[in-house]
Amino acid sequence: MIALLSLALASPVDLRVLEKGSGDPVRATVEVTGADAIHVTDAAGRLTLDVDAPVVLVISAEGLRTTEVEVTPPLDKPVRVFLQKGRGPMVVVVEAFRPTPDVSRHVVDAEMAYETPGNLEDAVRLVQSLPGVAVQREYSPSAGTLTIRGSAPHDSRYYLDGIEVPYLYHFNQYASVFPASQLGQLELYSSTFGARYGDSVGAIVEAESARERPEGLHGSAFVNFVIAGGELSAPLGKKWWVAASGRRSYQDLAGESSDQYTVWPVFADWALRAEHGDARRGTGFFFWGAGDSYHRAAGELDLLDPVEAEDTPQFEYARRFQVAGVRHHWNAGNDWGRLVVGVVNDRLSGELTSSGAQRQGTLSLNSRLDASRRFGRYSGYDLGYELRTERVALEVTDPGFGRVLVAEEAPALARGVPVDDRLSRTSGGVYGTLHTGFEGVRVMPSVRMGFDSTTSNASFEPRLAARWRVSDSTELRAAGGRYTQRPPSEHLFAGTGDPKFPTTKSWQAAAGVEQTVAGRLTLNVEAYRKWLTDVMIFPIDGPAEILDRGDAYGIELTWRYRIKEIMFLHGWAAYARSTVGTGDAKQWADGDQPVNLGIVASWDPTPKLNLGARYRLGSGLPYTPLDGSVYDGTTDGWIPTPGPNNGARLPLYQKLDLRVAWTFPFNRWKLTTSAEVWYVPKASAQLYPAWNYDYSEQGWVRGPTLLPLLGARAQF
Repeated sequence: MIALLSLALASPVDLRVLEKGSGDPVRATVEVTGADAIHVTDAAGRLTLDVDAPVVLVISAEGLRTTEVEVTPPLDKPVRVFLQKGRGPMVVVVEAFRPTPDVSRHVVDAEMAYETPGNLEDAVRLVQSLPGVAVQREYSPSAGTLTIRGSAPHDSRYYLDGIEVPYLYHFNQYASVFPASQLGQLELYSSTFGARYGDSVGAIVEAESARERPEGLHGSAFVNFVIAGGELSAPLGKKWWVAASGRRSYQDLAGESSDQYTVWPVFADWALRAEHGDARRGTGFFFWGAGDSYHRAAGELDLLDPVEAEDTPQFEYARRFQVAGVRHHWNAGNDWGRLVVGVVNDRLSGELTSSGAQRQGTLSLNSRLDASRRFGRYSGYDLGYELRTERVALEVTDPGFGRVLVAEEAPALARGVPVDDRLSRTSGGVYGTLHTGFEGVRVMPSVRMGFDSTTSNASFEPRLAARWRVSDSTELRAAGGRYTQRPPSEHLFAGTGDPKFPTTKSWQAAAGVEQTVAGRLTLNVEAYRKWLTDVMIFPIDGPAEILDRGDAYGIELTWRYRIKEIMFLHGWAAYARSTVGTGDAKQWADGDQPVNLGIVASWDPTPKLNLGARYRLGSGLPYTPLDGSVYDGTTDGWIPTPGPNNGARLPLYQKLDLRVAWTFPFNRWKLTTSAEVWYVPKASAQLYPAWNYDYSEQGWVRGPTLLPLLGARAQF
């Protein structure tokens, strides 16, 4: 009778448990003091309890701090409890990936992207801190260039969700053309990659969008010294969800400019996604794009007197692209893959006032299929195809004497030959990989057949990769094969190159050993070699040329240590050489950097505080000097005379980045503020060479030695 009376007097208590800072629902366990039962909230973090007297609820969840809440019935509104992140058991992460034919592989995730100083929370900028990637000079025109294992920048290809990206960086360096918040994972294949990718004798950078469905409306807004932006994501029903983001530089809005940049660089990017399904199976529609523009003096005004500066031509640059497509993916344990179709519209314009212009447009349809199936632990296959159809229009008008000063941004204009032509092109390939082996040993032979409508010769590319797990802590691996690459479309026009250019061919090999020490520290030593024939180079004042051969080799030592959500540490040291030549004559390749090394560290002493550091050192990369000039009376200007191709070298470069960030968690949102300091020693501050009006004197454009930066990001 008493029990029935207590039940009649019991009052329902509606409880909801959320994560502090994000407002996400939490599946938590709830213990009621004095009762033996343990309750669990549902997927929405909700739970209803019948309480007839004041009680204390003990609420706990993995990775969050246990909280006690006193409840006194009756209540006229639901009880909301926000659990704050806390220190759970220390988990050391030994990164192990699904065995693939790509033995030279490095992975970047969101934690590394956001907490590494010097990369402006940009995952793609973090690629420049990975082994095999040449250390570039910050603030210089080549700061965003990816030169990987001695290859030239045009030898590598960059993908987002299987669609090739026309260019990677805004204004050469400041941020990639897609934000880190949209990325789930980014991978770098330095060389000897599997048959899944082709038409490249360099490296592959592959980014995948995040596919985790949001539980509710989420968003963020951020600002740093260059860019401001934000993003939103939200579920639509049980299966659909959407995400949108946008970023824009804002220095031009503040009215800032200089004599060198009369219109401050303006760049922006945006992305819109609609996803159906989840990480196991789903279909996504994506729309994204980016744009850059600026107006600058073609010469370096600091080296000119007022009259010379007045006569220096102005250069107007603009480039933008848009991508629209659909992606279907599946992952059923032993059967996974993706099918992607997308349209890319890429437009470039570079104009020297009263001295010529380059206008280029490319419209392409891209499609690829990658499918894998496993029949057991050591048997299976991969297969797929890649197809690209494009239409390229190139116009170069009236190149003038100042053209070599804009060779980085408008290479066709710098070559000095008028062009007005169109090119239709279809290229692609099919591939297959067999997975076989036995206990501890995996052998993966593969082959790729490539084709290109600009040549009648199909490419046959056999490749082989093998892994041997000697023990639980030691793995040996090796790979090798044949790789080919057709010239970029802009170099198949008469004037900028030659429609009959041959295909660059490369045999590549790599071998290494990975050792895990005490289950915590991962060490890797890897050596590589690349032999090339029919190598394309780009003189600064003329069309592209073909040299007979190229050679690149090196050895890399890398190390990784990571404790989940507490710290990560990775570093590398490498020695490498890269040359090209014809006959007995050899010259240093664009990517020749004998020594480069670096270390990246991040530590969270508390859930609110993050400390980070990054250090990079690299030998100076080669460049082509200018040996005087010839006066041209018809144009009343001085025409520079280039010296030996890559006959000079930049000084040694070093850079240290330090970061401290503090997170303020509120109930439904959190604010992260950060402060960084970028330091470049004075001896490394030379960015690139520059010359006076008649090219008789060389000077250096120097960058800042100390740069403080502030940033803030609000998330809900």
